[in-house]
Amino acid sequence: MGRKRSQKEIQERLAKRRKDADALLETGLFQTEDVEVDDRMPSKSSWDDDEQDYELKPRTLKGQDDEDAVEGLPIKRNGKVERNIIKSQRNDVRKSKEDEADNESNDEEENSKDGAASSGEEEDDNEVPDTEETIIELKETIAELVERIMEEAEENTAALTRLRKMAGSKNPNTAKFSILALVTVFKSIIPGYRIRPLTELEKKEKVTKEVARLRSFEENLVFNYKAYVDLLARLSRTPNNDTPINVNLGNIATNAAIELTSSSMHFNFRSELLTILIRRISKPNPSIDPFYHKAIKTIEGILNEDEEGNVSVEVIRLLSKVLKTRNYNVDESVINVLLSLDILHDYDPNTKTEEEFKMKLRKKDRVHLSKKEKKARKERKLIEEEMRAAEQAVSAEERERNQAEILKLTLALYLNILRSDITKLVGSVLEGLAKFGHMANFDLLGDFLVVMKELIANAELDNLSSSEVRKVLLCIVTAFSLVSNHTHMKLSMDLSSFVDALFTVLPYLSFDADIEFSHKSLRLADPLNNELVKPSVNVSTKAELLLKALDHVFFRSKSGTKQRAAAFTKRIYMALLHTPEKTSIALLKFLDKLTTKYPEVLGLYSTDDRIGNGEFRIDTDLPSRSNAEAATIWENSLLVKHYSPSVVKGVRSLFHKSQEHK
Repeated sequence: MGRKRSQKEIQERLAKRRKDADALLETGLFQTEDVEVDDRMPSKSSWDDDEQDYELKPRTLKGQDDEDAVEGLPIKRNGKVERNIIKSQRNDVRKSKEDEADNESNDEEENSKDGAASSGEEEDDNEVPDTEETIIELKETIAELVERIMEEAEENTAALTRLRKMAGSKNPNTAKFSILALVTVFKSIIPGYRIRPLTELEKKEKVTKEVARLRSFEENLVFNYKAYVDLLARLSRTPNNDTPINVNLGNIATNAAIELTSSSMHFNFRSELLTILIRRISKPNPSIDPFYHKAIKTIEGILNEDEEGNVSVEVIRLLSKVLKTRNYNVDESVINVLLSLDILHDYDPNTKTEEEFKMKLRKKDRVHLSKKEKKARKERKLIEEEMRAAEQAVSAEERERNQAEILKLTLALYLNILRSDITKLVGSVLEGLAKFGHMANFDLLGDFLVVMKELIANAELDNLSSSEVRKVLLCIVTAFSLVSNHTHMKLSMDLSSFVDALFTVLPYLSFDADIEFSHKSLRLADPLNNELVKPSVNVSTKAELLLKALDHVFFRSKSGTKQRAAAFTKRIYMALLHTPEKTSIALLKFLDKLTTKYPEVLGLYSTDDRIGNGEFRIDTDLPSRSNAEAATIWENSLLVKHYSPSVVKGVRSLFHKSQEHK
């Protein structure tokens, strides 16, 4: 036993000694202590050390910049042998392997909700410039995520979360492509009902797996949709003087909000989407906004298709709030949006409720029912009421309540704009009043008339510009339209101040060279131009407004008198000496109609001496003080020499009519 142990120890010592010797050989440090070395000659060990150091030193090749480059076979060129350095592809292989590993890890993370939250943070690639290959790879990744969500949305909520986080990436391309992709995704997976948050009691109750999975999907959908809408709201506020990349992202976000608004008004966060659009169209300079026209048309379509009134109420509330914040410094097309309120077409604020008109059946006409049948009918009524509540059907009372609120907000907005005296918005407001003003109550109608009187008083009638003349005419026409079209106002109102204003502006109209042109343009409208104004009062010429005002004064109201008819006839003849041909013909037709109603005016054509009190005062702007009965229409002798045969014919016709009246 001891012999075996000694042999084993000997073998271990030999193995250890051999191992030490090999180690010395590898490092070049092998030395023999038994050999004497002369100090003058280099020892063998020192030569071995230098040789070993040179052998272990890495070789460097001329022209080799890359550490992984490899020297290939030499090449003979022009009788000379040149070295051939080949770049190694190990780095590319290593990078491709790392990318594949990253993709595999990302795919594994997408299958779980915990991994989805962390994977979105890896999308910030703004430090690396995008190339064509990376953009193609990005599009493929987004397409794959969209496909997975479309196939089974409830099972791929992690993919939806990742795509939503990519929309908020600092990389412009990643954000742009993700925002556009999410529009289609949300339009496809949004249900046809509004999702409400669960109560504490509903969270504690036990439900089936299918219900739990549906609730989890709805909660995840609402969370991602809310974050996406908030992102669109933040990007859409980008000012126009920002960097081109940010402005482009803001335009893309606005377009996405427009698309969602037109298709998701029944879903959650409707007010947030409407706020984005209303803030966008309320900018003072809409000509530089590429999506301004699209946003206007979207809001007009929403107001036109709203049958219940809930959406219209939100739109007008938000619009009133935003316009007040911006001091009503917006384009008139924003105010014209309210003309699309289709819900008010059948609204009558003075109708009584249905219950007041409901007539009770007489006792002999009632059908006799037994106690069992009465009980069954009562149960059926309860079931029907529960069904209506479950379907969330809007009752007639609720619709009428929305109509009353819409009319109140619309007229209040019109009144505030008129009080602010925004010249470019007066036409649009008066156009809206011509459509909805007859629904206003007596108090509100009086407020409108007072405000329009103030606008006329502030216009400085002694020195009117062309735009101020137009504003005065619009106020006059609208005031008479409100009173005459009011269905439930049978009493007469004193509108003499508007009649005096019309008498004052007549001389200014005769010297206006643009009386027959619209304020929009002095040439024919371009049929290819997308105008946002509607053809109504606001695009009428001054000549048309003048004829409408004269028609309202003398034929549609009780403001016309013999004295006023004589004063207006004399002033119109004075204006005919300067007005263009078409306006002159129209005014002569009006005078023919006026003299038919008030034949006493024909006495002004006579030059014979008449018994009268005082003289005609041409300098006054009040028809009651002009003493028009003492005037003579001497302008008739000049107008018979007019260059237009139609004008001459009309003047002679009126003169012959006066001769026949004698």
